[in-house]
Formats: sequence, C-alpha cells, structure tokens
Amino acid sequence: MIFATTRAALSLLFLLTGCGGDGGPSAPDALVMGLPFDPGSLNPVALPYALSQQLVDQTQLPLARRHAGPDGLTFTPGLATAWTWSEDHRQLTFTLNPAARWDDGSPVTSADVAFTYTLIDDPAVASNWLADGKLIREVLTPDATTVTFVFEEAASELLLMSAAAHNILQASRLQDADRASLRGNAYSRAPSSSGPYRVLTWAPDDHLVLEPNPQALTPPKIQRVIARVVPEYSTRILELERGALDLLMDVELNDVARLTADRPDLRLIRIPDASMSYIGWNLDEPRLAEPKLREALDLSIDRQALIREMYTVGDEAYARVATGSVAPSLGPWHNAALAPTPHDPSRARTLLAELGYADSDGDGVLDRDGAPLRIELLLQSGIPESQRLGVRVQGMLKEIGVALELVAVEPNRFSATAREGEFEAILWGFGNNPKVDLAREWRSDGPYNWMSYSDPETDRLIDAARRATNPAEAQAATREVLARVYAARPASFLVWSDQVSAVSPRVVGAQMSVLSNLEGLEGWTLAPK
Repeated sequence: MIFATTRAALSLLFLLTGCGGDGGPSAPDALVMGLPFDPGSLNPVALPYALSQQLVDQTQLPLARRHAGPDGLTFTPGLATAWTWSEDHRQLTFTLNPAARWDDGSPVTSADVAFTYTLIDDPAVASNWLADGKLIREVLTPDATTVTFVFEEAASELLLMSAAAHNILQASRLQDADRASLRGNAYSRAPSSSGPYRVLTWAPDDHLVLEPNPQALTPPKIQRVIARVVPEYSTRILELERGALDLLMDVELNDVARLTADRPDLRLIRIPDASMSYIGWNLDEPRLAEPKLREALDLSIDRQALIREMYTVGDEAYARVATGSVAPSLGPWHNAALAPTPHDPSRARTLLAELGYADSDGDGVLDRDGAPLRIELLLQSGIPESQRLGVRVQGMLKEIGVALELVAVEPNRFSATAREGEFEAILWGFGNNPKVDLAREWRSDGPYNWMSYSDPETDRLIDAARRATNPAEAQAATREVLARVYAARPASFLVWSDQVSAVSPRVVGAQMSVLSNLEGLEGWTLAPK
C-alpha cells in the first residue's frame, strides 16, 4: 500500500538544523531511517502502502493494537482499555481509555470511532478496509467512552476483532470533507495524533519527521524520528554503512554476508516468511484466460533456481517455494498438502504446441495465427528484488519460446494500473497476514484480486471461512480455497522470502514482526553517540 506540510513555524528551522547537509542526522536524539518511496498518506482509512500503515500506527492508535507472534495474531489495549463479547458473538463492546487525547488536547471519543467506520463503509472513500466495514451492521455509542460493534452475523473472532481494530481518526477534522477525494485531503499529510508520535514536517518525496505527541498515552523515548526518502537502494545501503541511517528496513540478501563481516556492530533482524512474490496473469486478457497457457508459463519457472540465485547466503536459504498466499509459518491455515509446481520446460513446450503455438519464422518466439507470444510484465520501479526476479523469469520463459517484456513504472502509476487491470501480467507480492482473510485477494470482488479470478465455489469457501466461529472449520475452508486457487493458476506463486532489516548499534530495544518494522517504537531508545 505502502508531502509538504508543517505543524509549526519551526519546520524551516528544523530543515536547517535537524538534518546534516550530507543527509546524515545532526541531532543525537533523532532516529533516522531510509525509505525507498514516499509513504503517500497517513489517513488510516485510505492507505496506499503497507509502509504507510506502519507510520499510521505511530500517529493514530486503533482501539486494540495488533501483534504477530508464534501463536498468530493477538491484541493488546490501544485506545481501549478492555473489550467484551456478547454471548451470541455478534456484539463487541470496547471501553475507551478516558485519558486518551488527540494532540490538540481534545478527548478521543466514541464519536471518533463511529465516524471512522462511517468512512470505511462508504464506497466513495474506496477504503482499503471496505470489506471489513461490510461485516458491521452498526456502531453504537451509548456514551463518550463506550463503543459497541454490532456485526451482521456471528463469525470468526479473529476476523471480527480485526475488523473492529482499525486505526481511528479525529472526526472533527474530516466531518465536512469530500469523501470521494479523501485521499488528497490535507489530513492525509498532517493527521491528528493519538499515538506516541505526531507529524512535525513532511516534504514531498524527501523526508517525513515525527516528534513526540505531548498527549501520548505512552510517551516515546526517542525525541525525533526522521524518515528520509532515498529511492536508490545503493544509496540507502551506503548511508547505513557510513552511519547516516539508523534503520534500514530492506537489506538485500546479497549484502548480508558483507555487512556481517564488515559491520559486525550492526544488528541484522530477520523476519521469516515476510512476503510472497508472485506473477499474476490477467484473466481478462484472452490469451491468458487459457488454462493451458497459464500452466505452461507456470511450469517454465524454476523456483529452486530462484532461491539458489537470489535468496541464499552461504549455505542458508532465506526463502522457500510458495504454493499460495498463506505463509508456511501460519501452521494449519497453510495448505501443506500442495506440492510445489515442478520445473518442467519440456511439458510446457508440449502444452504450448497443443494450443497451436509454433516458431513459424525462426526468431525464437512462438507465434499463433501470426501473433507472437509476447507478454508484458508490469513491475514497480525502485524495487531491486522485483527487477531481478523479472529478469530471471524472463530468461526462463525465453527457453520455452515466450517473450516476457518488463515494464517498470513508478509506484503511484503502478498502483493505479494494477487496480484498473491495465496489464497483461504483474509482478507483485502479498505480505504475511496473520489475520488470514483471503477475501481481499481471491474473492471475485476482492480489492487485490487484480488478476480478475472469479470462481463461485471459491467465493463460497471464503465466506464459509469468514463465518466460522470454530477456528478448525475456518482453517479447513481456507486450505480448500488455497487448493482451488493453486489449481486454477490465476498467478504463478514464486517464493516466500524472509526480510532482513538493519539497525545501528546505538538503537536499543528494536523489535520487528511481519506486521511492522517499528514494533513498539515508543519503547526504543538511542544510546549516546
């Protein structure tokens, strides 16, 4: 998923004194991190990137904070101090912390919660969480510190709790805003804060600075967080090595061995099964709607070679073959019975011949009815891993006579193109989501079902998994969904890869998970320089 604003007249002064002229921090109380692209928006109901969510969690708390661990998704108090379920499991009541305040000193109330969910449920907003809003019949606010979610039907506690635990925004700031253009509203770049930090200044495609929220329930220990936008990875890693960055979220694996040897003082944090890479095939494109063609393309990809060449450091692999969009680390939610697609270019060529493809002009590219088998692969610029994956898969498809043409576009255009379905194939990924809700990517109307996959039985199974109050039933239905999607091949799943982040030796107490590289940021500290 995933900005020139100032909160005070001192912002210009900060630009002169808070950052060194060489791009490094000049203040000992500042944590400096490097980002590959601008976060875009901190409006919690309209987020462009997962990266944006990480920063929203620092500025606008949810009712309950999410945590990912060995036992899956758990919740701890956020704006709420407690919550209770009704006996029929259709109502969930939160008690707000009476000490919760916005950074302007006004209280966080149940009206803020109700308004946030009004926006989530409004199609004009096009919220990332619209599907969650459909689970909720109404939000009751009997008093300023009590909120009751009434759900359409009893369902998975994990699903319903997740739907009710989104970050809350300040109603008074957006009460009269045009909802169709909410993503461009000034709030997105200067949101009200109920979290440990608030936005001090935000310069477009350059930097974002957070300062402590004076009204924070838990005041942060680090007094300034500087997020610098450094599009080129080579520059980010250089800045890390020379001490200009304290945190780099995306260390590439080919740098791990060198950093371990040359900078043993850096702490490298490994997050298993952080993300899954896939190539999605647009099923609205007539050629790619042919199951045999998708099978041939899938068989041409050597996933073990990808792991050896791109995800192995020394003798240790930092990835495993993917068979679906639920991570292997999620135990019974993952369908371990699915066998990885074999690398079988001979079989792929046979299937293509059966479809009538042949190299009639000897140029190395198969053709049918005079049309060469060329496929454009859309990928987002600025992500070296995507570029390398694209190049390697391009070579593998060339072996079977398919010309894969890489088309790299900048992030905003990539997102718009993907949503509008204006591509033939797309290289992207799914994060490891402990919530395990496949509706977003595989239901016919899912917002991230960019491949236009549609299957009534898959929709039924997804709905069954969402309605199940028994976790074992939800897990069984989820495994069936994964099996159907895998057999249909709307995407070629590549690998589940681990993420490696680096923190400088002066950062103490850094925690990370599949949900955030800034887990518990308010508790981190900086050792004296």
